[in-house]
Amino acid sequence: MLWAMNDPHAIRVLLRNAEGKYLAGPGVQGELTEDRGRAAVFDYLRDRVGERLEMMQGVHGTTWKPVLADPREGYEVCDRCGQRVMSFKAFFDGRQFLCPACRSHAAE
Repeated sequence: MLWAMNDPHAIRVLLRNAEGKYLAGPGVQGELTEDRGRAAVFDYLRDRVGERLEMMQGVHGTTWKPVLADPREGYEVCDRCGQRVMSFKAFFDGRQFLCPACRSHAAE
């Protein structure tokens, strides 16, 4: 997820499996969650979601569906860990957005 959340051309999606769980965390090795608020957000085009979902289906036999993210949700994505955080909790250091946990680790 190397895109800006404020990109007006981004098609933001969450990935949900057949059991209704969302992919959380970066990449396909992320954890699963039932909490939509913890789901990772992807840009459908830039992250090549369609191609990756086809590959995962063919190689692993897993089925994921892209679900449009609600544009009213005011979230940022931590550039370090990929977790979504409410915009007012995110910290921008001039180069990247950080969640509270990653900000504390960066300060150490």
